[in-house]
Amino acid sequence: MATASELDIIRCNPMKERVGDFHHLFESTWSDLGVALSSSAVQIVFATADTPVVQKLVFPIIKALIIELAADALPSRIVNGPVSSDLSLLFAHISSNRLDIALAIPLVEQIVSSKLDGSTWNDADIWHVVFELVSRTNPATPSTVLQKAVFDTPIRSCSISQRGTKQIHDEVDQRILEELTGRVYSDVGGFFERYFEGKTWTNKAGSIYEESRAQYTEGRWREWPEPPTQIPFFKWFLEIQDTILSGLGRRYYTSPNKALGGSDTDRYAREVFGSQPERRFISGFTICGSIIRLWIFDRSGTYSSEKFDIHKEPERFIRVIAGYTLMTDAELGLNTFIKHDSNGKYIVVRDVRISLEDKPIFSTKAIVCRGTTCYRGRRGDSTEWENVVKFAWPSDKREREGELLKLAKERGVTNIAMWFSHEQIVIDGYPDIISHFRREMKFRTTRKLSSKALWVDSNQKSSRAYSQTCLGGNTGSEGELDATVAHGIQETFVDSLAECRNEWQRKNVDCKQEAETESLTDYEMYGNRVNYCLVTSPAGRPLREYQSVRELLEALRDAIRGHRSLLEDGRILHRDISENNIIITELPTKDAPKGRLIDFDLAKELDSTPCEARHRTGTMQFMAIEVLKGKGHISTRPRVIFLRLHMDMYSI
Repeated sequence: MATASELDIIRCNPMKERVGDFHHLFESTWSDLGVALSSSAVQIVFATADTPVVQKLVFPIIKALIIELAADALPSRIVNGPVSSDLSLLFAHISSNRLDIALAIPLVEQIVSSKLDGSTWNDADIWHVVFELVSRTNPATPSTVLQKAVFDTPIRSCSISQRGTKQIHDEVDQRILEELTGRVYSDVGGFFERYFEGKTWTNKAGSIYEESRAQYTEGRWREWPEPPTQIPFFKWFLEIQDTILSGLGRRYYTSPNKALGGSDTDRYAREVFGSQPERRFISGFTICGSIIRLWIFDRSGTYSSEKFDIHKEPERFIRVIAGYTLMTDAELGLNTFIKHDSNGKYIVVRDVRISLEDKPIFSTKAIVCRGTTCYRGRRGDSTEWENVVKFAWPSDKREREGELLKLAKERGVTNIAMWFSHEQIVIDGYPDIISHFRREMKFRTTRKLSSKALWVDSNQKSSRAYSQTCLGGNTGSEGELDATVAHGIQETFVDSLAECRNEWQRKNVDCKQEAETESLTDYEMYGNRVNYCLVTSPAGRPLREYQSVRELLEALRDAIRGHRSLLEDGRILHRDISENNIIITELPTKDAPKGRLIDFDLAKELDSTPCEARHRTGTMQFMAIEVLKGKGHISTRPRVIFLRLHMDMYSI
């Protein structure tokens, strides 16, 4: 945000008519492209137009802003000098393709939505967007943080922020690439043994192979399509299923042109996590030609088995495809801590049954993350949704949110979410933790990623079949397997995901490229996460759903009181204050707070030592300035800024 002195500079140096010229240029561009004028017109133009066309839209506005009088008077956000220097660097980075031009969408949207008011535009709003753009996009910013924050937690990018209309394919793909860089392992030793041997159904899978041998002659599977393109391969695979896998209770389905129910994307593993937010991990396999790899996606990344040829190892192939249909819900990655009956979903904590609403009130859209999912809940025969039930995968090195909330309750903290229970989830008698998923296997160095290796044009024809199947679970009465088979994808059939962009990896990846490691006990090759459940009360509405100005101000007032009580009474610092972490509560009693502070994932006691989590998480635009500058959180008594609400101005 601009300071008071900066606002004075902006008011004294209004933008000129040249900004209006850009508005007319954009109007002619969307008209030429046949795009209807709407609130999403800018995003549609950026998604459909060629890069040179988009550059012709962005470059004129950057040039116009550089020569504005205010640009020379306003201080830089990234270097010593004026904002005009920031804009010059921004122009150079975009023109040399070092930055994604789609990052300029908010600026273009602000210009287009602004309206002339006399001889000036909505200058303050435009400069605010400019400040955010140069701060977010200039490569100098992250490198400064990474160099200075020696004792702080590193920052990693992920695709959580890409939702709804923000899910432009190239942009989300890039976020997923950054999210997975340093977290993908291939040729993991012991994968097959870990997931397919020693199970209650292992002998059954062996019997199915014996029954299938009639389909295998002269070193190949009968009726194998040549070339194995998508449609012929699907036909062959489903015929194999009907012959040898019938009657097992689960089936594979092909849905190459259909997203999963409840999902708003078509990006396979991310799509499954998005449509089944309670899922613990995802099993799947890829077939390129006759070469198959088995995969697991969990909240710390992804890893695959060693590849094998289904013609050369027919028994292993059948044991795999039969095994997936025989696995229990827990073995397929579903959260069996959540129970189901004729009344719906529920959990039992502290001997209390809490029913869950059918759909979550919040869930994250990413693979490598805390995977936070929240439901409204109600106890026993209550008709009110008074609880919030939260499932998440925090780092095992962070303080537990439930412990801090319980401590805050014991210390009499007011105006925050009230603790009821928390526990680490146990599945089939074992703690649900990433290290348990990955036990008894040999992980080597991480696989290097290419921006074109994982996500390529699905509309081009392929000389080889490439199918990617993510295995899920249907909790309905039939118990059928809910499987997603990906689009036919152009496949170069190189047994590597090639090179990650060198510059990005050098500056942002903190993964350790170690020599071959014999076991996980020798070196932690991933961020270990713990699955836990937290129950709090009361439920509430997001801050954005305020019904009056009075209600909004009262909710903010009470949240500020909660932050003060948390600090002074609880000796706990929240560290993630944002609009998403304040709720408006319904009022069971007259004196109950109208707003509460929630989400203590990143909170810590004032005198505690820094955590050892491998990556920093949180809401970037709400992070403390000291943290972004690499100075870390203040270790002594923090300064607390209280908002003075002049209630009388709003007739409260």
